[in-house]
Amino acid sequence: AGTRRGDKAEPGRDRARDSDEERLGRARAREKAMVFLDVLVNYGCRRWLHKEDYSFDEGGDKTRSSSRPSQYPLLGFKDRHLEDDYLEYLVVASRARIILGYVTVILLYALCPFAVAFSFYDILMWCEQLYQTMPDEKKEDFNENLPEGVWFKYFPSTTSTVYAFICLTLLMFILGLVAVVCMYQMKRFEKHRTWIFYFTPAIYLVFIAVNGFVFAFSSQSYNAWFGTPSWIFLLILQFISPLASLFFISLPALVMLELMTVFVLVFLVIVPLCNPAGNLWNLIIEAATELGGNYARRSTLNNLMQPLILLCVLAVCVVVVSVIVD
Repeated sequence: AGTRRGDKAEPGRDRARDSDEERLGRARAREKAMVFLDVLVNYGCRRWLHKEDYSFDEGGDKTRSSSRPSQYPLLGFKDRHLEDDYLEYLVVASRARIILGYVTVILLYALCPFAVAFSFYDILMWCEQLYQTMPDEKKEDFNENLPEGVWFKYFPSTTSTVYAFICLTLLMFILGLVAVVCMYQMKRFEKHRTWIFYFTPAIYLVFIAVNGFVFAFSSQSYNAWFGTPSWIFLLILQFISPLASLFFISLPALVMLELMTVFVLVFLVIVPLCNPAGNLWNLIIEAATELGGNYARRSTLNNLMQPLILLCVLAVCVVVVSVIVD
């Protein structure tokens, strides 16, 4: 509450109390500090997006005829200097939620994907060592006999590498939390706190990319327990559960929209359609058809589709919440 754009008179009024020279000096200093991020993120669009120079009078009342500064949908104010002031205010006001989001994602990742993976560490390492002792002919027969959609079939000698990436992913979130706390506590980073809005979504994008690749080659790992539609349970429990932390973290609405779009494209479109096991959506239909009767087929299909529909609804809710908070 109190961080919505419509109520953001404070940054503009504070800025109006300074002289024009001081305002321009602060803008130049911020641009110098953010030069690399501007090149990577929004430098090419900044001049195009800057359409007005919004100002307030000494009492905080606007000198323009409009009641509020003009905004782009999801892109912020048309006065990009005012947008900079708003982001500086938002990152300070969202301190508790950002830290809570990092703590939540660390706990979710450590207690579910990380813990589950290491519970099979000794067995998988033994299988890898046994595989390496086999002659080449037996290795080929072994790989051919494994079902599609199992990681060991495609990368039988990469167990140590996979566990290294699992540890690095957890370390990435921990270092992100440390960086956020340091930027809030240390005065030397006071003018650079908006960097949090750049490296935080980058961490989540790396997480989505790595887990999307692993999921593509291990989508059928739970078949022994849940059958061919097991990829739904595997996806929810093993690969995307840490993304629930996005409900707590506070990021700009456009950033949330990008993260949710990438999430839906990777885990519900690209990987289910393009993976070694075939079209995963067809596996749901086949599992429902095997039950025979119309009622049983429809009931099974509905039960299997409900979790995926819920994921899409939650993704929309994350974006809506970020827009309301913004």
